[in-house]
Amino acid sequence: MKRFYVGSCDINKWLHQNGAEYTGAYCEGVLLDNYVVMTRRGFAAVYEHYLNANSSDYLIEWEPGPAQNVWRGWYAFENEYNSFWGCRNV
Repeated sequence: MKRFYVGSCDINKWLHQNGAEYTGAYCEGVLLDNYVVMTRRGFAAVYEHYLNANSSDYLIEWEPGPAQNVWRGWYAFENEYNSFWGCRNV
């Protein structure tokens, strides 16, 4: 699994370059939303990463194939988040 950061202005470029499609797994964030996408070669969990009170970027965890580690991490995040705010699946 690869982990890296992408700026909020660059996320659409990264999604387009990787042929990303939304899976419906989604949780609202404070400044940016959290979600999972399917790319041409695997899956990526896209998490809001806090920088300061006025700014966030994205932490992306990507894995090729069925991406069991990405999904395991997403479900753990979703369960923790849901215990405080409530997630919804679109």
